[in-house]
This record gives sequence, structure tokens and C-alpha cells, in this order.
Amino acid sequence: MKIEKLHIYGFGKHENVQIDLNAGMNIFYGENEAGKSTIQQFILHILFGFPQKNAQVLRYEPKSGATYGGKIQLLDEQQGRVVIERVKGKASGDVTLYFENGTRGGEKELTSLLHSYNRSDFEAIFSFSMLQLQGFEKMTEEELTRTLLSSGTTGMDTLSILEAQFVKEMGELFKPSGKKPVINQKIEEIRSIEAEWKLHLEEVDKYEPSIKRLKEIEQQIVECSELEKTVTTELKRFIQWKQLKPIKEKQIELVNALEKVKHQNFPIDGIRRYEILREKEVNVKIAIEQLSENLKDLKKNNEIMTVNQLESLQSFLAYETEWHQLKAKRIQIEEEHNRTLQNQMQQLALVGIDWEKNLTDIVKADVSIQQEEKLVSLLKKHEQLEVELKQENRFLQVKSEDLRKQQARIQEWKHSNKATSLENNKTNGFSIVYSSAIILMGVLLGFLLSNWMFTLIAVIISFFVFAAFYFIPKTMKQSTDVKMYESILKKEELSLKEQVGQLENTIHVLESEKQKNHQDVQIFLENYHLSSKLSSNLLKELFNRLRIIQELQIQLDQMEITLYEVRERMQELIQQAKRVANLSLIEDMLFHQLREHYLSEKKKVEEHESINSKIKEITIKQKENTTLLEAYEQSIQELFYEAEVKSANDYYLAHTLFEQRVSFEKELHHIQMQLGSIDIGLDEFDDSFEKESNDKLQILQTRRNELVEEKASLQYKTNKLLNEEQHSEILQKLEQKKAELHEYVKKWSSYKAVVEAIKQMMMQLKEERLPEVLELAQNYFKMLTGSSYEHLVLTPDGTFEAIKSNGQRFRIAELSQATKEQAYISLRMSLAISLKNEAPFPIIMDDPFVHFDRFRVQQVVQLMSDIQNDYQLLYFTCHENMRYVWKEAHIVQVATLLAGSGGIVK
Repeated sequence: MKIEKLHIYGFGKHENVQIDLNAGMNIFYGENEAGKSTIQQFILHILFGFPQKNAQVLRYEPKSGATYGGKIQLLDEQQGRVVIERVKGKASGDVTLYFENGTRGGEKELTSLLHSYNRSDFEAIFSFSMLQLQGFEKMTEEELTRTLLSSGTTGMDTLSILEAQFVKEMGELFKPSGKKPVINQKIEEIRSIEAEWKLHLEEVDKYEPSIKRLKEIEQQIVECSELEKTVTTELKRFIQWKQLKPIKEKQIELVNALEKVKHQNFPIDGIRRYEILREKEVNVKIAIEQLSENLKDLKKNNEIMTVNQLESLQSFLAYETEWHQLKAKRIQIEEEHNRTLQNQMQQLALVGIDWEKNLTDIVKADVSIQQEEKLVSLLKKHEQLEVELKQENRFLQVKSEDLRKQQARIQEWKHSNKATSLENNKTNGFSIVYSSAIILMGVLLGFLLSNWMFTLIAVIISFFVFAAFYFIPKTMKQSTDVKMYESILKKEELSLKEQVGQLENTIHVLESEKQKNHQDVQIFLENYHLSSKLSSNLLKELFNRLRIIQELQIQLDQMEITLYEVRERMQELIQQAKRVANLSLIEDMLFHQLREHYLSEKKKVEEHESINSKIKEITIKQKENTTLLEAYEQSIQELFYEAEVKSANDYYLAHTLFEQRVSFEKELHHIQMQLGSIDIGLDEFDDSFEKESNDKLQILQTRRNELVEEKASLQYKTNKLLNEEQHSEILQKLEQKKAELHEYVKKWSSYKAVVEAIKQMMMQLKEERLPEVLELAQNYFKMLTGSSYEHLVLTPDGTFEAIKSNGQRFRIAELSQATKEQAYISLRMSLAISLKNEAPFPIIMDDPFVHFDRFRVQQVVQLMSDIQNDYQLLYFTCHENMRYVWKEAHIVQVATLLAGSGGIVK
């Protein structure tokens, strides 16, 4: 039984909520006060009814006034899908069951669906919590063992409570050493009256023992007579049984043998009739087979075409000219196709394209004039950048050489005229500054306008400016030339350095543009699956070659279409030839074969009439033999039907069994005539019964004679009996007290009988189910403890012991709290699993593992994972880490079940 869905109308804090459940592990997670226990109680309330208002169990009626109750959809192996709905009504609520076939039910059908389990029995076996596990620590050894035996293994909690109640009431009635119990008081009263009676009896006449003895003798004589009569009757029955026992044994043997063959039937004179029919059938089959062979040979030689077929074949031969034309055209197209394909592969190889991978993309590529102009523009820009870069590199080389020479002149000047170095540096500084400014402006204009001629002009102007600054002061002030010469040299050096730096920057910018241009070309070529290693000359012709490749592909496509049409027409002719000729044909020899076939068939038509008469004669004989064969086979099948068999071997076996049946029936009839209506049992008497009965009869007769003689002697002495009033009163009082005592003893005995019956029932349940439960629990306990404990056994004195792998024994009370809980879980799980066929309920757990360490949690998770494929598990927890220990568990976030949402929680 699996719970598929919960629908809460109104229960506690939950209203209008639907929860889908899986067949395996379902974890209800939520913090305290989230409503986990409310959902657990909802399941129990819907299944077993709402509790009474004065009961200890809460009713969980909604405070908001919503409809009290809900429904549970479950899947049962026998009933199928069932919906159980329970709402507020009578004491336990009004329940309605909706079955898959459209029928409805009530409490009676629900009791049947729940296998007559009530809530206490269900909770004792299929539901447990952390509180039950922790309660072990407070139990004594006897209480713990009894708990494991009753609720943990047999589900007999109710009977145990009833037993304790009856034991208590028995103690109120009687205790062996008590004084207050009612029976003890009555016994004391009777003892007091009997003491008084004994005093009175001392006054009774001395013949009273004789009267008492006389009554005993009369009773004993009657008993002896009855025993003699019984023994005599049994002895007569034994003699009859002894005579009929061998006949009865033979009867049982024959009945058992006849039971195996009593349904076997067989036709009269069946074997002889079958063998005659079988011989005739074989002869007819041989004749039919011979006729079939002759007919086959004749038909094989007489298979000819009809006149229409022959004419069709003759007409088809007119297609021979078209056939040869098609073959020639196919060869021509295939050769032209191969040449064109080879040309296309050469063109692809020239532009570096892998035709197997990229031919489809090249055929679909855009080879328009715009794309060609784009490539030409990129290539021109690339060439322009290369020219400019070479020019700037030459300028840089020249300026670097000038700078080097200028620095050499400055060093020479420093050695020759140190006195005038300051004046010359000043003049040179002005010339260098102005020259550098002019060069910088030229470089900026060349970069902004993408025309480096401005830069070249700026360099020339700066040179004239520098010369002006150098020569004009010299002509104006001839006297100061020496002083200003060094300054001019310094300015020229600075100007050259600035020019070199500007040229280096310009070269860097040009290289960046060249790199970007190269990348653009690379991207363009990659779009066409072309190699970047192609020469620039070939790149200029790229689009012409791509157009040639596409034109060749169009030609190839057209050739393939034409070739397909030629091949299709040839296949049509081949298929038409096969239909006309109905023989295997070779393409290269098609019309040669058809012509030979036509001449052969034409000759057969001329010989057809003589063979037809022979075929007709053989066909008539074959039909006659076939009819005769069917008659023989029908007769044989009728014999098989009478014998209820399907084969010849079974038929002969049925004949043997039928003969055995007839023989057994004859013998059995003879034995029944001997037994008549007498029915005896084989184990009714022992072999020693006759001797024992004779000995007993002799003893009884002797004893009866002795009692008769004693009776005659005592009757003489007992002629008078006492009849005093006080004697009667004491005796009446004593009998009255005895009667009262008898009623109380009867009541105590009924309690005792019930207690013994409960003990006997529990013992019977232990003997029948406990070994299976203990074996399964022992395996679970070993797995949960990581094989630290090998066995969990029940000792002869009725206590549980855990045995470690080294042989040490521990009573349950001696184990740690966690190990006790593992033992309890093992027993609970084993009981639930052993009851799968009788009560396949889901297993409900209310946070029982939170005190386990990491290792114990892993072990119990392994156990639950092993059984979740066969059992539905509902686990309620407030600990977040328990959500992640089961990988495939269905998680229900209880906190998300908002009132009135009506949502389905996944």
C-alpha cells in the first residue's frame, strides 16, 4: 500500500493543502511549530477516525472554521487506487471510500482495506519516534524485553494491557499469602465453620464411616460395571478391526493408484482399429507423394507464357535501341562528370580549400562584386601600409645615423673648444626647439590626414630653420660663432632625437594598422575557408576562381540530375523486363537474355497440349487419394479424441493407463464388497491392545466381586442415620459459604483462563513468527552496528542479548542508549517487513535518528535505502542535515504549505 496524495481541507494550522508523495523515501522538513506532527496526525486521523473530544489524543480541529478533515489517495495491490475521505460528522467522522471502478464504501470497506488494524496496532508496528527510542533508558531489563517482544516484534500491546488488567483483578480476588482478597476471606470463614463442623462430628455415631464407605462402594460398583462394558465393547471392535485392517490397507493402495488414472478413457478395440487405419494412411501418403512428384515434373516442363505475355515480351524487345542509347549517354555523362569534378578539385586546391569539408560552404558563399571590392580594398590598404612602413623605416635609419654623427661632432667640439660650449649650446637649443616643433606638427598632420607627405615637408622646413639659426648668427656675429657653435650642436642633437622618437611612434602606429588590416584579411579569408598563406597575386584572382568553382558545381549538379534521369529510365526498363520475362536478368546482357527467353517460350507453347492431358489425369488421381487420406486422418483423430490425446505415443500410453484403470476398478469393487458399510482407521488400535484389554477386564471383574461382598457386610451395620437440627444448620451454612466461594473461584478461574489464553497466544505467535522476525532483525542489527555485533538472540529465559563479533554477550540493558535504539529499530523494521503480505502499510518515522553519530546515521540511511524500493517511508524531521542524507528522497517543505494556497508541494 502506497500513499500517493494528501489533501487537507482543514486540520490544525493547515487548510486547503495538497501534498504529492513518492513510492520510496519522503522527507517532511520544517522547523518547530511548522506543522510536521500535524500532517502525521492527519494521516492517522483519516485512516483510523477522529478521536473523542474527551480523549487524550488531540483532534486538531481548525480554528478558522474551515471544513474539518480531508482525504488520502492511496494505491493498494488488491483494490487499486482508492481515495479515503473523512470529514466532521459522527464521533469518529464520516468516512467515504472512492474506488477506481466508480463504487463507494464506508467503515466496513475501510476496515477491510486496513486489514482490520486499529490505530494502536498500527502505531505499535509501523510508526515510531525519538521519544520511544529514548524511553528505553528508563526501562528495567524485564520491561525492555517485554516491550521488544510485544510491541516491537509481535504487535500484541493491546493483549498485554488486557493481561495486566486481568492479573490485577485476580490479585484482588485471591493471593496465596494475602488476607484482604475476597477468596482468602471466604476460605478463612469456611475453615472456621469446618472447625465447628468437626467438633459436632465428634458426637456423631461411630457408624458414620460405614455409611460413607457404603456410598463409596455403590459408586465404585457402578463404575466397575461401566468400565467392564466399555472394555468388552472395545475388545469386540478390536477383533473386527484386526480382521479388516489388511483389506483396508489394500483398498487405500488401490484408491491412490486409481486416482492417478481414473479420468483415462479409451475407445473399444482401439489399438487394432488404430493400426489398421495407420497402415492405410501410410500407403495413401506414399501414393500421393509419387503422384505429386510426377505432377511437379510435368508442370515444370509445362510452365509457359500466355499469348498476351508472349506478345508483351515481343513488344518490349522494341526498346533495345533506346536501351543502348541510354547506356552510351550514361557513360558519356559519367566521364564528363569526372572531368568536371577533377577540374573543380584543382581549382579548390589552388585556393587552398579542403573540398571534402568546405565545398558546400564555398558553393553557397557570396562571390558578389561588393565582396570582391571589399577584399581588393583590404589588400590595397595592406600594400599602402607596407610602402609607408618601409619609407618611415628608411627615414628612421637616416635620422638615427645623423643623430649618431651629431653626437660624435659634439664630442669632438667639447675636446677642441670648451670655452665656447655654453654659447653654442644656447644657439643650438633655439634651432632644435623650432625644428622639433615644425617636425611634430608635420607628424600630427600626416597622422590625422593619413598622408605622410606633410611629415616629409615638415622635416625639410625644420632643416632650413635649423640652418638659418645656425648660419645667420654666424654671419651677423662673426665674433660670437665660437661661443654659439656648441649650443647649435646641442640643439641639432635634441632635434634629431625628437625626430627619431616621432619616427618610432609613427612606425608603431603603422605596424598597429598593418596588424589590424592583416586580421581583417584573415577574418575575410576564414569566412571563405581560405588559407592565409595564399600569395597576394592569387588573392586578387580569388573571386574569379570561386566563381569558376561555383559554375563547375552548377554543371556537376545538372550532370547528376541528367545522370539520375538516365539511370531511372534504365531501371524502369529493367523492372519492366522482369515483369514481362519473370526471370533473373543481367544488365549488360539484358536484351540478349530476353531474346533467348522469347524463342524458348515460343517453342514451349507448341508442345503445351500433350502435357496438359497428362496433368489432368494425375490431378484426378491425386484428389481421390487426398480425399481417402483425409477420411483416414479423420478416423484416427476420432480415436485420439476418445482417448483425449494428441499423438500416437500418448495414444499407446493412454491404452496402458486404461488397462490399469480397469484392473484397479475390478479389485476395488471386490474389496468394497468385503468391507460393506464398515469404516475403520488404520491407526485406530495398537497391537498390544487385546492383551491389555483382557488384563483390564479380569482386574475389573475381580474388583467388582470384592466390592459386592464388602457392601453386603456393611449394609448389615448401617440401619440408622442421625438427623439432628443443629447438624443440618451447620451443614447448610457450610454449603452456603462453599457456594459463595465457588462463585468467586469461578470468576478467578475465568480470569486465569483468559490470562493463560493470552500467554498461549503470545507464545504461539512467538513460535510461528518470532524466528523469522529475529533472523531479519539480526541481519539489520549487524548492518546498523557495522558488524560490531554479530547476533541479536532471545535467550531461553525470555530476555534479549546482543553478541559481539568476539563472542561477548550483553543484555539489552547493558548496551549504550544508541545501540539500544539500533536494536529497537532493527526489530521494528523486521516486523514491518515480515508483515508485508498481511499488512503492507507505509512506515512512519518521527525524527528517530537525530541523536545518532555520523557513522550510525550512514548505517541507518543504508538500511532505509535498501528497503525504500519495496516500502514507502515517511520521515518527519526538523534537522536540515537529514534532508541531504538521502540522495533520491522526495522533500516536502512543510513551511511552504501556506493556508489557502491549495498548491502542490514538490
